[in-house]
Amino acid sequence: MVRPRANLKMIATVPNNLLSKHTFIPTLQRTISYLKKKGVEYADIRLEECISEGVMARDGEVDKLWDNLDTGFGIRVLYKGSWGFAASSLLTETEARKIADEAILQAKAIAGIQGSRGQGVKGIIDKNPAVKIKYKAPCQIDPFTIPIEERLSPTLKATALHKNSKQSKKIHTIEGFLDFQKAHKIFLNTEGSFIEQEIFTSGAGIKAIAIDGDDVQIRSFPDSHQGIFRQGGYEQIIEMEILKNTPRIIEEALTLLKADECPSGEKNVVLGGSQVALQIHESIGHAVELDRAMGMEISLAGGTFLTPDKLGKQICSKIVNIYADPTIEGGAGSYLYDDEGIKARRVDIIKNGRFVDFLTSRETAKTLGKKPAPAGSKQGSNGSVRANGWNNIPIIRMSNINIEAAEKGSLDELIADTKDGILLQTNKSWSIDTSRLNFQFGMEIGWEIKKGKIIRPLKNPVYSGITPDFWKTCNAICGKEEWQMYGLNSCGKGDPVQSISVGHGAAPARFAKVRVGAVKC
Repeated sequence: MVRPRANLKMIATVPNNLLSKHTFIPTLQRTISYLKKKGVEYADIRLEECISEGVMARDGEVDKLWDNLDTGFGIRVLYKGSWGFAASSLLTETEARKIADEAILQAKAIAGIQGSRGQGVKGIIDKNPAVKIKYKAPCQIDPFTIPIEERLSPTLKATALHKNSKQSKKIHTIEGFLDFQKAHKIFLNTEGSFIEQEIFTSGAGIKAIAIDGDDVQIRSFPDSHQGIFRQGGYEQIIEMEILKNTPRIIEEALTLLKADECPSGEKNVVLGGSQVALQIHESIGHAVELDRAMGMEISLAGGTFLTPDKLGKQICSKIVNIYADPTIEGGAGSYLYDDEGIKARRVDIIKNGRFVDFLTSRETAKTLGKKPAPAGSKQGSNGSVRANGWNNIPIIRMSNINIEAAEKGSLDELIADTKDGILLQTNKSWSIDTSRLNFQFGMEIGWEIKKGKIIRPLKNPVYSGITPDFWKTCNAICGKEEWQMYGLNSCGKGDPVQSISVGHGAAPARFAKVRVGAVKC
């Protein structure tokens, strides 16, 4: 069957930023005044415009492309201790008033069901000082200013490298993608805040698929099967050097066809940086979202084994320090203020192996017993609330959840220090239970280590474990020279599901007595 190919001319010209003229701002300011008169205890409005554009390439040709412009606003109100939310893409005075009334009606209906939970800043949330700021995240090269043909050229060339090559006949296909997003947010609330933020996110990836009979092997670049997303512009794609790195993954995909299966048993395991990032994401990042611990979020594997009574308990080895930091430049989950108007800051999550804090919202932080945050303090909400677009209510989300690297130590040195083990690189599949305890990860490639040296590649490796038991076996983390930011744009949570960009700073790390085996996935 011949696959229909896309046409580059199908990409529409992206219009200028509709929000730059701020034509709708006076309407929203009047809406805030209207909400105050209606007696709400608190209200906020988010006006958002998102421009996105992406291309999928296959075997040197454009396979799929998409572009989208999405603009609208959402209003959230707190009335008699209950939240209401409504949204619209129609930017008119009449519609803004209508949506405000709908949000109030929803809050009243919920209050009628659950009863009074206390009111206003004394009951559900604490008062926050007004903030007025405009922020544009660093972006060296606006990707939307570069012609699509120029943007795509390196990826098209990379996905065609196996053509007309006798050595690469078993390479079935090479796929690559580019994905760009520009988000412009304006936030207002009844406390007097006005926060404007503009953020670019850029992502790319490529994978070679080799087939020999019923044996299918995949190698991906960057070291993540979903590519890597980072905050910033086209400069992030240039730095990846996709065309330069593609020959290596072609060769490794072919090597895997001849490789032995990963042996089964308990092994010392060295995880590559991208897999440490995913391990953090699935077993720690989601587990420390406080709405899960409080039973407010349960959909999409929404539970957690971490509850408030476990604060201060040892859940990792003493060398493990994990923290959230939305202020890191280049992180896919970076921002200056969250979608509740709280300033972003670093938050220690795991300190010397001990669980020390959750990701919180204004409401959950108060429920947990945190006091209001005076200027410069680290109390109250830690600014971990975001929404996917104007039409979703904000919920607790990861930003950039990172592991601290050791002062020094390369991956080569870590391998040399491992007498018997397996280096596992690039995730291929994953599974984790609702409580974020029992997990299994399938990997693209393994490298057997004997007496400090890699002796052979291994295919179809899988490892599994139980979160706290696994992290307590971490006995080495590579140094700062190996630490880098990884990121994805498809972290899902909530019902209806919200998919959002998050980042993870990580370095390769070693774990002892890990169950490994081989499973085709």
